[in-house]
Amino acid sequence: MQIEPSGLVPRWYGRRADGWMYETRARRAETRAFWRVDQMTMIRTTGFLAGTITLAFSSIAGAADSTTSIDSLRAELNELRSQNDALAARVDAQDSEWLNEERAGEVRSLVQDVLADSQSRTSLQDSGMMAGYKAGKGFYLSNQDGSFSLMMSGQLQTRWVMNNSRDEDAQGNNVNGSETSWGFQVRRAKVRFQGNVIDPSWTYAINGAFEGPDSGFDAGNLAVLNTGNQTNGGTFEFQEAYIAKELENGLTLTFGQFKTPWLREELVDSSQQLAVERSVANEFFNQDRAVGIMASYATDSWNIAASYNNGQRTALSQGTRYTNFADNPTDWAFSARFEYKLSGDWSDFDSFTSSPGDEEAIMIGAAVMGQKYGEASNSVAGVGGFDGTKVMGFTVDATAKFAGFSLFGSFVYQSYEAGSGLSNVGGVNYDGEKWNPWAVVVQAGYSLNDEWELFARYTEGNGDGGFNGGDSTLPALFNVGAEGGNPSIITVGANYFINDNVKFTVDWGINMADNMSIFAGNEASTGWESSNTSDQWVLRAQLQLLF
Repeated sequence: MQIEPSGLVPRWYGRRADGWMYETRARRAETRAFWRVDQMTMIRTTGFLAGTITLAFSSIAGAADSTTSIDSLRAELNELRSQNDALAARVDAQDSEWLNEERAGEVRSLVQDVLADSQSRTSLQDSGMMAGYKAGKGFYLSNQDGSFSLMMSGQLQTRWVMNNSRDEDAQGNNVNGSETSWGFQVRRAKVRFQGNVIDPSWTYAINGAFEGPDSGFDAGNLAVLNTGNQTNGGTFEFQEAYIAKELENGLTLTFGQFKTPWLREELVDSSQQLAVERSVANEFFNQDRAVGIMASYATDSWNIAASYNNGQRTALSQGTRYTNFADNPTDWAFSARFEYKLSGDWSDFDSFTSSPGDEEAIMIGAAVMGQKYGEASNSVAGVGGFDGTKVMGFTVDATAKFAGFSLFGSFVYQSYEAGSGLSNVGGVNYDGEKWNPWAVVVQAGYSLNDEWELFARYTEGNGDGGFNGGDSTLPALFNVGAEGGNPSIITVGANYFINDNVKFTVDWGINMADNMSIFAGNEASTGWESSNTSDQWVLRAQLQLLF
């Protein structure tokens, strides 16, 4: 069989009826293949020529553009060099004027100060000491392991007080003069130093205050009470000064001058109260500070503290701070307090305020006290002493907090029994006479938000009786008239917390009873005055700063 030179189709296909068709198709396919090859060749050739022409033109244009760009860059560079030379000349001129001898000295002095400060900081680091400020605790110094520390803090309360009252004589005349009085005072200005030595189990505190005078005992009038607080007239006086040691079994021993375990309202710091001042009941019954020893023990749910001391504050005319063996006014004195926590943490009860979001915290407490005055006790109006006089008392209280709402209530009772030292006071024998004052305090607070807190307090007291030798016509010691002081005071107010360290408080209170007398003994502190008429009211505003 012959094959066509093309090699595509057998020759014998042309001899059949359908061979023509195949031969024709074969030749057409050969023709199309030829033209496809030629077309691709033409396309490649054309593309090559077009690219060559475009590259040639681009090279010509690029050469022209490059020449233009280089000239432009050279012009800009020359301009920048001119500007830089001008600026350098100007700076050199200013330096020659500014860096004169005087300013050179100032610079040297500044550098020396910076180096000195750096050296002091480096020395502190090298010694392993740490220093700073903790919110709510104050400034501190300590070594790295915490075995030695010193915390420094303070409190300042400045206050404005307005009092409206009448104290009438038998004819109804106001013996106090003007019914309304007002003015400013610095109620508290305290500094505190506390920390630990050797290890955290050995702690100490030295706290003092520049406080204004409290009401004092009037030697010419048995009816005017000295509440036992010192009259320091704004001079500095130590308040707490003690050393404490926590033993391995959890028992803590405290030696020195401290607040004895008695009234809960007094044990809560003055900076953490709801109202401007504590209640008049607290000011009458509170323990203040005493010199002695105290043992305390705490668990997760309860704590107890007991103190043996030189005598705590009572309604009798006795100072209790910085007493010693030579002027100890008592033969014996003690106080003890027990607290049981139903919920919350112990730190929740450091303040009477409950902030929004606080968890539930409930605590109940009870305390007892007792003391017997001895021969070293002060005399009354220069004609007798308290030798042999006994004072016994008890108190119960409850504190609760519920997410912004706080509640506190307390009851306190004391029994006074006159001793032999009062057997002849102005010809009257008070020996064996008894007097049993008591008081109730209920207060509540509600925090609207983190800044505003509203509060209300009710105080009821009874000071009837006193020592009068069984004869009501005779002047009763620590008493005025038949009433003896039955305050019934409602106080309302608000706190505005400007920040964590500054608080503004305003409150208004009114006494609905007919007599304040003995419960107004600390009028310089509370703003309440002795009065034998009802409707005495007090308006107080205070700004407090903690640092």
